[in-house]
Amino acid sequence: MKLKRLFQILLATFLSQGVTVISQLLVPPFFLRYYGGVSVYGEWLALSASVNYLGMLNYGIQTYANNEMTILHSAGDTSGAKAVQANALRLLLGIIACFGTVGALVFLIPVTSWLKLHHVTPAGAQLALYLLILQIAVNMLFSLLTNGYMMVGLPHVGNHMASGQRLLSTFATAFAIYQHASFAVLAGVQLGSLLIFSLVVLIHVRVVVPVLMPNLRYGNWKGVTAILRPSGHFGLISIGGFLTWSMPVLLIQRTLGAEVTGIFGLVRTVFQMSRQILMIASGTISQDITEMWGRKEWVQLRRLYDLSERVVLFLIPVVTVGTLLLSPLLFTVWLHKRSMYQPELCFLMAVISGVLGIKEHKTQFQSSSNEHDKLSWIIVIGYSVMLLAALAPIHYFGLVGYLVTWLIWEIIQTGLVLRLNERLFPEEYRVETRPLIKLAIFTLVAFAAAAYPAVLEQRLSLPAGIGLAAAVMLVLGAAAYKVFGLDDVANLLRSRMKPRAVAA
Repeated sequence: MKLKRLFQILLATFLSQGVTVISQLLVPPFFLRYYGGVSVYGEWLALSASVNYLGMLNYGIQTYANNEMTILHSAGDTSGAKAVQANALRLLLGIIACFGTVGALVFLIPVTSWLKLHHVTPAGAQLALYLLILQIAVNMLFSLLTNGYMMVGLPHVGNHMASGQRLLSTFATAFAIYQHASFAVLAGVQLGSLLIFSLVVLIHVRVVVPVLMPNLRYGNWKGVTAILRPSGHFGLISIGGFLTWSMPVLLIQRTLGAEVTGIFGLVRTVFQMSRQILMIASGTISQDITEMWGRKEWVQLRRLYDLSERVVLFLIPVVTVGTLLLSPLLFTVWLHKRSMYQPELCFLMAVISGVLGIKEHKTQFQSSSNEHDKLSWIIVIGYSVMLLAALAPIHYFGLVGYLVTWLIWEIIQTGLVLRLNERLFPEEYRVETRPLIKLAIFTLVAFAAAAYPAVLEQRLSLPAGIGLAAAVMLVLGAAAYKVFGLDDVANLLRSRMKPRAVAA
């Protein structure tokens, strides 16, 4: 990877994750302060989650199409890449038309009674749901356009466009909440931001990167059918995302109520914000994985795997334990509700967040190389079984029961994904499990040491809690730096920057 492109992608990824954090910091507190509290926020989460599964089609098609476009363009087959883009666009336009027509059936469904909504009228819930469906449909086209920049080596430009859209959507949504607008208006302003930025991207592509301008004439319906099967596997992966993030919201809403749903969403959001750091480390290398895989550069790909793994392993204990100990501060500053800090929930969510961090790094290599068929079935079948298995623990132990079940499955799934990673490389470049064994031991010791301070945080003043968290993070960071061999990564960066300094 060229250092200039690395910094461009890193900057774009930081901005993207920064926008995500801004959204998470802004929207939930506005709901709690201006819109009636935790239960209303829980109902908005449930309403949004009820249609999130439709987005799985988008992930499947655009992820496969953009990976394939990049692989073909890297090999010099620009016309083939344009054909893939055109076929994906044909397919998405058909899906969008179906969403617009079939989605109107929501006006015949008793949405409020099905989802146990008490803060919105039946007609308002139906209209909001329909606008959320249209939002998902338009987002399909927008994602294909923005991720298409990866084909010409400009993924950071696409990230900037997507970040701009989400930033506009966040501020518009927050303003609508402040005005106590209906759920339908909230969904409408989010849809409007997508329409505006879709037009901006099309104008930019036409003027600056005309090779990316979509043209249906390059494709044909036979080519559309050819991308259905591989796209379907990516679609299965996105179903797994729905089963991980949206289906639990619906399950908890139906079994434990809106109040618990809101608490679950807020605790999960705290650790999602911190996990953005881990996602930066994994997401930055996606294009390089795709290009190296397309050129079969096994030495470089194996080295990229090793170095990126070290960074992720270093960050996991520092970020997750640090977030756990800073949670009282986050709940106080973010929501003005320190009483929402519950050590047992935050502790379990911190452990889950750490496991998710390493799994997402391993999954990145499968999805970016388009070697995702077995992964898709593991994810869908596994999460389906996990949700069924969670019914009894939820009934007897409430939210804690669900989190423990989720944690067990994430550990199992991470092991299965690692096995797939081992098969990704030729025999002489096989990945090793020793770094993960180190991580397991290191993290076990770190969380064991953090358990008592996490409980103690309930009684400490905020300055004392911040000091404790900072001290623990510094100790963990210094230890993890040595244990996971970050010296090699630092030396590599210094060696890449030294010739530039000499030239200057």
